[in-house]
Amino acid sequence: MGLFIDIARSRHSCRMFGESPLSDEEMRLILEAGELAPSSRNLHPVRLFPVSDTDAIRALAGCRPSSTTALKTATFAVVVAADPMVSDVWIEDCSIASIMMQLEAEDLGLGSCWIQVRLRSSVDGSAEDVVRNVLGLDTDLTVHSIIAIGKQ
Repeated sequence: MGLFIDIARSRHSCRMFGESPLSDEEMRLILEAGELAPSSRNLHPVRLFPVSDTDAIRALAGCRPSSTTALKTATFAVVVAADPMVSDVWIEDCSIASIMMQLEAEDLGLGSCWIQVRLRSSVDGSAEDVVRNVLGLDTDLTVHSIIAIGKQ
């Protein structure tokens, strides 16, 4: 049995991934880890949007003029958003869900990278608007981040 501290010590941001897609089970476990994340007052304002279509993942890379290298080779990504009307600490709840997914990816021997969306700009506007347009997200949700994931 591995120790959690070993996972925490080995986790790092991976910005280049191999071409092999994740298995359905790997994607399921990563999403489950995010869904099991604790939230303030157990309100669960976080919404996870898995993206396995590589064209859509590459389009998400356009959300920022830089710092999205990982999305150019990732074979899986999770957009982390929340309904800010559900909880006043949705930012913290999104952050917890994000790191839970990254730690699960690490435990599965996969690489991951956090891409900040909230309060970031794209070439033509906000990073959030680009993500919202690529995925057709409801305007009631606020996009927090994207977790790029792939095989190293």
